[in-house]
Amino acid sequence: MNTAAATLPPAGRAATGVPRPLSRLLSVAIVAVVGILLVYVLVDAWVQVLTGPTNEDLRVDLENSAQWPKRLKTLLYLLLAALTMVKVAVDRLWRRFRTGADLALLVLGAVMVLAGVANDSSAGLMGQALFVYFRGVLIFYALRAADVEAGMVRRLLQVVAGVVGLNVLLALVQMAIGRPAYRALGWVDMTWAEQSRAQGLQSHPDHLGHLLGLTLLGFVAWVAVQPRVRPAWWAVAGAVALALSASQSWESLLGVLGAAVLIAILVKGGARRVLSVCLVLVLCTAALIAARPDSRAEWEQRVGNGFTGFLDPAGSETGAAPSAATRSPGAAAAASAGRSPSPRPKPSGSRTPAAAGTPSSQPAAPTASPTPAPVRETRVSHLQQAADILPRRPLLGFGLGQFGGVVAEQNNPEWHKNPKFGPEGFDRYGSEAGEMDPFWLHLTMETGILGLIAFLVWLFFVVRPLLAGASRRRNAGGPGPSAPVVWGIVATVFAGFVAFFSPAFEDQLLPALLWTILGVAWWACRRSQEEAASVYTAPTEMLSVIRRSDDGAGRTSILATDEILDVARRSRRPAQTPARWDDAPRGDAEPGRTDAPGRPWGSTGPR
Repeated sequence: MNTAAATLPPAGRAATGVPRPLSRLLSVAIVAVVGILLVYVLVDAWVQVLTGPTNEDLRVDLENSAQWPKRLKTLLYLLLAALTMVKVAVDRLWRRFRTGADLALLVLGAVMVLAGVANDSSAGLMGQALFVYFRGVLIFYALRAADVEAGMVRRLLQVVAGVVGLNVLLALVQMAIGRPAYRALGWVDMTWAEQSRAQGLQSHPDHLGHLLGLTLLGFVAWVAVQPRVRPAWWAVAGAVALALSASQSWESLLGVLGAAVLIAILVKGGARRVLSVCLVLVLCTAALIAARPDSRAEWEQRVGNGFTGFLDPAGSETGAAPSAATRSPGAAAAASAGRSPSPRPKPSGSRTPAAAGTPSSQPAAPTASPTPAPVRETRVSHLQQAADILPRRPLLGFGLGQFGGVVAEQNNPEWHKNPKFGPEGFDRYGSEAGEMDPFWLHLTMETGILGLIAFLVWLFFVVRPLLAGASRRRNAGGPGPSAPVVWGIVATVFAGFVAFFSPAFEDQLLPALLWTILGVAWWACRRSQEEAASVYTAPTEMLSVIRRSDDGAGRTSILATDEILDVARRSRRPAQTPARWDDAPRGDAEPGRTDAPGRPWGSTGPR
């Protein structure tokens, strides 16, 4: 009797007769391009600054730098899309992309296009906006189309981990040394050095926070499911937590802590380790605040600005909002990078308009002017102002590419003066940023309430199969959910939270990382479902001769579920009809059915 292991063929390969080398070559190419794209995204801003003029305003550097880095990144995305389509066509994987998540994405796209047509957005403008919204999703679909193997995933994560480790090291050096560490990397704008915020190779400390936040959540998901963790890994986690604290990205800190609680709920018996990592993160942050007066002042200023934004809402000021001309060069540069730094006095050594034109010993002459607006968090003011403007067009918003964002800024730098927003347009409160920080604000203003609902429904369908798989394994009494599945769930929650404070899903960095994690999570979910279903294809004649190793009498015994699954992994037989497995299991699907990973629309047969 032949007991050699035989695995289920990937969907479409055996049925079409496509040679395995061609299919595998396409899969390897897809994973390789994903790896190159991730590495490039992680160093993109740094490369652009190095190839541009060395101006103290980061925005000038990014605008006047060479265009080939941006074009190369776009080319990598388009190449990945082309490889995905070829892989789907060659292996005929159409049924793999008929899940609820795919239908929800089509509905979301239709709503966005409808919002653009209703608000006179041109076809080219809508195309650019849709690419920015969904370019990261191309990675998700590419990993779903590829026949990914465990070795490919391991090598992909190892490459990205190397770049992440470099960012951690540089962040720690920046925290310890200060300005010289920033200048050694080519950074000319010292805004973040003055605020003691580490940025690594990223253009903004919050970008570093997003990167390290997702990394730390991956570690937490891994240690939660592992029976034993070596002490060296805890040292690595401590270094990542310290670098995350040095970025002072409070949105990332809160997002990690909240998502970690979800990991403790999803994984039985992992609460102690999860809480240990959270405690390390909190202690690192508290230690930096206590040991560094500049960090403590920055935190106090940012919290104070947030409260001021609620106590003195947008529109309550009696004078004009501070203009960009009254702000320091460092603040304008930071705002242009995608965030507005906390307004606070510059150190004595910084170059400010007052220092340049007025001696420090002579106070400026008082001038008659209206009462200035209080210093407050601009994101709060933007949200309050949008709440007053959105009721004018609540359902479909003001059109794709017409409110904030890099597309609106490139198409019309004066987008905020559009009379659709009111007689005075949309007040940016002195912010020179080309994009409005909160993603949910940007999405709602461009596509309305319908677009916001469609986006949330789409995210739910993306995470739903992962939740179903994690819940089923958690309640079955067997092994818990795999780390990639848990990581995919909490990474989506993390991204949804930071989207209240950053561009998030349409940013340069976060979408590529998030959709890579989700692609790996769907692959792990499909793989675990195939292993669980393989017991139904094991040779039945083996069951009568399988004996427990501790049965001295050699008697045949009834095996437990875990033992049966172990036998199935070691001995399988190919199904008579090749099964077309989708990328993720469905909670209500029966084990062993070809529609178990995700029942396609219109499929027939009893439920």
